[in-house]
Formats: sequence, structure tokens, C-alpha cells
Amino acid sequence: MTQLDGVTDLHSHLVPGVDDGARTVEESLEGISRMVEAGVGRIVTTPHFDASLCRDEKRLDTRLAELDEGFEILRAAVLEAHPELELGRGQEVLLDDPFPDLSDPRLRLAGTRFVLVEWPRLSIPPSTPDVIERIRGHGWIPIIAHPERYRDILKDIGVVAAWRRAGACLQMNHGSLVGRYGRGPQAVAMHLLEGG
Repeated sequence: MTQLDGVTDLHSHLVPGVDDGARTVEESLEGISRMVEAGVGRIVTTPHFDASLCRDEKRLDTRLAELDEGFEILRAAVLEAHPELELGRGQEVLLDDPFPDLSDPRLRLAGTRFVLVEWPRLSIPPSTPDVIERIRGHGWIPIIAHPERYRDILKDIGVVAAWRRAGACLQMNHGSLVGRYGRGPQAVAMHLLEGG
């Protein structure tokens, strides 16, 4: 196992029963235990969140209440099982609406200005640098989740440089770096790391 002393994990699906990640608190704690054993000292867990919910107050409130409840259950379990671990929350915001209202701190990573975002269907839509600039214009700093996994990234890897120029940060998955998603994502991940 790779030792990651002092690492903060900013992308995980550990809130039980709210998305395609951990289904139960027990599954959450199993994943967290593996992360702690590897040296992760802080986790900001990021369940899936559709940006389009920001346009429907009732659906937004319902989803955030569901996430609040799940996070509190997780926090209590982590406090008992791993009191040394710092646990924060955020979301992985699917930009199915390219201009969401991200003013609620629960949508951002540990309430900071940073927000983890992804494009729909692991495809890169047109004008993504414009979307990044608009998010930046509201004071938020987008972090593009797993850019190495987008199917069309190899057709135009230069788009990543455009995202960086527009003010985005990048987050790569450990699974990509070790080849879990195949050679293509691994090669892109290594290329992006080498390019800074």
C-alpha cells in the first residue's frame, strides 16, 4: 500500500446511502480505515450533487437535508472509530447547469472558496473555459474532478491548459495513477502530473 502521510483527500463518496458510493456506515468506515492506514489525515467527502438543483428551491432543500443527515451520521461514526481523523464535507458538483449558485458553503470543499466540479457524462462540453471563468467571477475556485478520465480528453488535451488559464485547479484519482481505469487515463494522468 502506498503511504500518503499528511495527505488530505478531497474526492470521495463516503456519506452512506446518498449516491453511488458507500451504501452503509459500515462501508464508509471500511473505506476510511483503509485511507487512514495509508496515511490520510483529513478527508473532505464529496457526494454527487447536480448543479441543476440550485434552480429549484424545494428540490435543493430536500437534497441538502438528505446530505446533512447522512454527513452527521458519518461524522458521529468517524468520531468514534477514528477520532484522530479530520472530516469535512463538500460536494462533487455535476455541471448539468453550467452556472449554478454555489453560495451555500455546503456545496464547496469544507466551506472554502474551492468547489469540486465535473462535466456531465464524462464528456467535455463546448465552452468549458467560459464556465470556469464565470464560476471564478463569483469568487469560487473550481477544481475539475478526474480530468484524466474524460473520454475525449485525448482528442484535445490542450483544453486542460485552457482550464488552468481560466483559473481552475485539477484533481486526479489515485485509481487513474495506478492504472485502475486503464492505460489511457493512466497515461493522461502521468502527462498532466509531468506538465505541472
